[in-house]
Amino acid sequence: MVQTRRYFYCVFLMLCVALGLRAQELTVKRMEVAPMDLSASTQQRNDRNGNPCALVKVQLATAGASFEGNVIGDAEFKKGEYWVYMSEGSYMLNVKHASFLPLFVNFRDFDIKEVESKVTYVLTLVMPQSGPVPVDDGMRYLALSVVPANSYVEIDGLEQQLDGDGTAMIRLSQGSHSYRVKATGYAEETGTVQIGADKVTKEIRLQSVLAQVRVSCPTPGAQIYVNDQLKGTSPWSGTLSAGNYLFEARLSGYRSGRQSETLAERANRQIEIPALVAITGNLDVSYKPMNAEVWLDGKKLGTSPDVFRNIIVGTHEVELRKDGYKSEKKTVTISEGQTASLTGSLTASATSNSYASSASSGASIETFTVNGVSFNMVHVEGGTFQMGSNDSDASSNEQPVHQVTLSTYSIGETEVTQALWEAVMGSNPSSFKGSNLPVEEVSWDDCQTFIRKLNQLTGKRFRLPTEAEWEYAARGGNRSRGYKFSGSNTIDEVAWCWDNRGKKTHAVKTKRANELGLYNMSGNVHEWCQDWYGVYSSNSQTNPKGPSSATFRVYRGGSWGDYARQCRVSFRNGFTPVTRCNYLGLRLAL
Repeated sequence: MVQTRRYFYCVFLMLCVALGLRAQELTVKRMEVAPMDLSASTQQRNDRNGNPCALVKVQLATAGASFEGNVIGDAEFKKGEYWVYMSEGSYMLNVKHASFLPLFVNFRDFDIKEVESKVTYVLTLVMPQSGPVPVDDGMRYLALSVVPANSYVEIDGLEQQLDGDGTAMIRLSQGSHSYRVKATGYAEETGTVQIGADKVTKEIRLQSVLAQVRVSCPTPGAQIYVNDQLKGTSPWSGTLSAGNYLFEARLSGYRSGRQSETLAERANRQIEIPALVAITGNLDVSYKPMNAEVWLDGKKLGTSPDVFRNIIVGTHEVELRKDGYKSEKKTVTISEGQTASLTGSLTASATSNSYASSASSGASIETFTVNGVSFNMVHVEGGTFQMGSNDSDASSNEQPVHQVTLSTYSIGETEVTQALWEAVMGSNPSSFKGSNLPVEEVSWDDCQTFIRKLNQLTGKRFRLPTEAEWEYAARGGNRSRGYKFSGSNTIDEVAWCWDNRGKKTHAVKTKRANELGLYNMSGNVHEWCQDWYGVYSSNSQTNPKGPSSATFRVYRGGSWGDYARQCRVSFRNGFTPVTRCNYLGLRLAL
């Protein structure tokens, strides 16, 4: 095949000479891997067997080129480069253009044995000096940045669409252009921008006219509602548009407190709602043997027999305990002004009871409940470990291996589920729907919004784990057995990945947990970390938090769309903070 191509190439040259034409030749400047370019993954195209393609970005600033080889679908011309999707294992590309001689590129001439699935490459071509010259159409870019990001923008009376971060690149003719920017709760801004011979950068920050409000109630755990919409746990601070509002403090088992207020633009108000009044009943416990301990919702009330008064109305869990007897748990409903009764006898046991909550691994667990949805956080004892990998299948960004020491923290037993996300956010962005499936299609920025609201509801300080915390937990912490994947050296035991995924996510806790009792830290969905993505240092570190700034945020763990290599505990990569996809979710830390 190669000899046939060379034959036709020589024939073409001879025809050019015979006709007196001057041959125009393209040349290759470089062919290289682009490790930070995630286009092959985020804008994926599959080959005829359903396998993800490699993406070769051919930099050639003239339209009309075509490509031959193991090319999948049509090439896309995008602002000075062609996006050419190729089957994994390809190593040759034929470039054709009416203005140039055909160019055969052998990737192996550039130390690339063959292209790999979901990897982006850059092929830079150079045109001859006498080749086609781009025509200047007189248009220039306006690089626009607007705060807030959800503003409405008009330029010369035409609406302009902003990206999610409030930016836009707009092509305009040279000269003066009028603009108008507005957003709810902000003063409208109008003006003109002058476009000259070069790109113009314009930043617009609208001035807020919202009222600043702080609402508090002295009753611990009281939830603040504004016009019947939950805002968070007392004290809540935020901004509101001018208007009339009903502020409420609510707590199960208490009578709500209400206060109506009228807010003016740019007002600064402190609203105090009096302490809520408890709605109570009584509990009469008569259990044998005498002096058995009575625990209500995990807190000791006293001993049996006794009548316990002023218990908040609602359903409670009562536990009876005594050394030498098996403990018993009962559910009791307390009604306003009424006395509920519990009677019975504990059964003798040869062993004493243990009441500490722990995972099957022995790690302690703390359970939280938000709007009826419960989730577990696993206690991770601090320690020192070697972060990164020198294994044969490790990438260069997993090196150098370096020593990291971490303080004690907690991490989610599972990935955040769709049920929990919806309980906090009131919506579900996921592609694969199911309350016990991991939430996906969430960006790093979306996760920060979710965590802020979760913290308002719980009064805690949840966050994303740092990259070091994530890897230490995935390895099993101080219980680690040195597995390649999180909890096993056999991928199928612990992870939903490319080979067994069924082209979708799966319910959490449907694979084996790791040494700490953590599920799905390999596979199912990638998990955002707090850190910016950067290169490792060889120095020993304590509680590292990554670079101070970068372009990408770290994600870890592999997903249903990845091979086993990407599900190893040391594998790492990054996305822009606004990226959303159906194999990208999160796990909480505390």
